[in-house]
Amino acid sequence: MSKEPGAADSAAEEPSNSTRSVKYTDGGYGWVILASCFVITGLSTSFVKTFGIFFLDIQEYFDILAFNVSWITSITVAVFHVVSPIASALSLLLSHRVIIITGGILSSLGLLLGSFGFSLLAMYLTTGFLIGLGNGFAWIPSVSLVTQYFRERRPLANAIASCGECVSTFIFTPFYQWLVDQMSWRQAMMIIAGIQLNLCVCGALMRPYQPQKKYLTFTSSSASTSRKDLSRTSPDRKKNLAHFFDLPLLKQPKFICMAFFGFFSVAGFFIPAIYLIPHAQNIGIEHFQAALLMSYWSAGDFIGRLSCGWLANLRLIKSIRLTAILITILSIALLLFPVAKSYTLLVIFSCTCGFFFGTMLAIIVTVLTDVMGVEKLDNALGLILFFRTIGCLLGPPLTGYLVDITGDYGIGFYVAGGGLFISACFLILADYFLIHEQNVSQDTEGDGTVYFSRPISGRNKEREAWDRQNDRDSMNKVSE
Repeated sequence: MSKEPGAADSAAEEPSNSTRSVKYTDGGYGWVILASCFVITGLSTSFVKTFGIFFLDIQEYFDILAFNVSWITSITVAVFHVVSPIASALSLLLSHRVIIITGGILSSLGLLLGSFGFSLLAMYLTTGFLIGLGNGFAWIPSVSLVTQYFRERRPLANAIASCGECVSTFIFTPFYQWLVDQMSWRQAMMIIAGIQLNLCVCGALMRPYQPQKKYLTFTSSSASTSRKDLSRTSPDRKKNLAHFFDLPLLKQPKFICMAFFGFFSVAGFFIPAIYLIPHAQNIGIEHFQAALLMSYWSAGDFIGRLSCGWLANLRLIKSIRLTAILITILSIALLLFPVAKSYTLLVIFSCTCGFFFGTMLAIIVTVLTDVMGVEKLDNALGLILFFRTIGCLLGPPLTGYLVDITGDYGIGFYVAGGGLFISACFLILADYFLIHEQNVSQDTEGDGTVYFSRPISGRNKEREAWDRQNDRDSMNKVSE
């Protein structure tokens, strides 16, 4: 009688474990995680992408130059990049849920305190630093959880999550402009602060992924093994965090090219989003119509991300070369953007630039993986984020300084286009060094084949000696 329940339990455990393993990855609660990450991605990027709506109002309110206003978004984006590895480390030490909820509170608090408009320095600390800190805390752990819950459908899941930025910008840009028109920029920021609290709601839905549930058994040996694995996990994680910045990478020419690519390309990422709406308003476009240009940009961005993912999967051309071509086209479109004076041309250029902007973002991580390899991807990302942070701090203020000198907000598109063109040149150089490295490795492998020919000849000698011995034995038999 005692054996039958045990047998029944063991028989019941296997199907439950198997069904649980099927439901726990690539579906089930993973879709809730993906939907939450979709919303988090949109909320953590929408204010930065739509900051152009508030640009002129803040400049007029404090009676300052565009150079000073540009520092707000520069600090936001720079802190976002700096805090990304910190958020990853904290999510390992605490939990993804706690870090995302903390990020939502910080982001909402930054908008709320910034809406009071105490001083420009207060704007730097609240709308700049706190929002960047909160957005970084919210976004990085959510993306990490999506990669844990999805394996076979991971490319699709990442694509859907990244599209949250496009959809939210498309929706929130006219809504934020309507809030500013109906009230003021300060009251609009108060309402947006309440909207940002939805990051906490999404964070609460972020249930930790526990893959060990698939392999649960009720034996003492397996329990002790699992404890050993868990005890090994924390030192390994600390080791990975300690070696996050792999400084020997700075000696590799291909990585140096990718670092400069990240430094110059960041100008094309954020400068157009900051100066698109002020540029349109400055040339006489009505405020609400000017805000819609950012929505058109986001629609093109959405289409570009999906189409480039499909094109890259065809593998008609190397990813790095495809990216260089797309960035070159985008840089030319940005350099021609200030030529557009009518609203129709502005819409056409916004859709075009948004499309190629989306194609560039869809494939950039793939390019970095192809150049540096999977083993060095994490270390390379850490250093490239550092160089991008420098670009974030220097790009928008430099553009603001040029705007103050020239009085033309279209100068931002010249800076963005020029930076992207230079970044495309560094991509071409990285491709050259990558090809050179592959040729050298092939030559080394060729030398290896000659080097390993000695053991093969030794085997032939052994076979010849064995044949001689057989001949001698046969001769002895004949003589006998």
